[in-house]
Amino acid sequence: MNETAPADTSDAAHDRRLRTAAKVGVALLIPTAIISIVLSLMTERAANCVMYGNQCSSTPGAVIWGALLASAVLGLYAASCPRKRLPFPTARSWAVKLQWLAQLTMAMLLLTSP
Repeated sequence: MNETAPADTSDAAHDRRLRTAAKVGVALLIPTAIISIVLSLMTERAANCVMYGNQCSSTPGAVIWGALLASAVLGLYAASCPRKRLPFPTARSWAVKLQWLAQLTMAMLLLTSP
């Protein structure tokens, strides 16, 4: 019984770190979007797009909203789903990785589209 106790505490600590990473990602989602939009609007390309309609991005808004929604859903899933209800042991880890990837994709799309 003593041999399994350290593994259980290690798994619980790893699970706690993943939940914390998911919560941080969800908390930073809206600030990331706002900062990306502000930085995008500070470019000369954005000024040309807003003033003259030239050099506007062809990235559909649905793609950006999809990345934002995917990041939010994956983050909430990773942060709130109990360990016993996960479909496989590394599901929370994959959800956190995909959450951060979706958030990074959203930020890059916002930065490249004025």
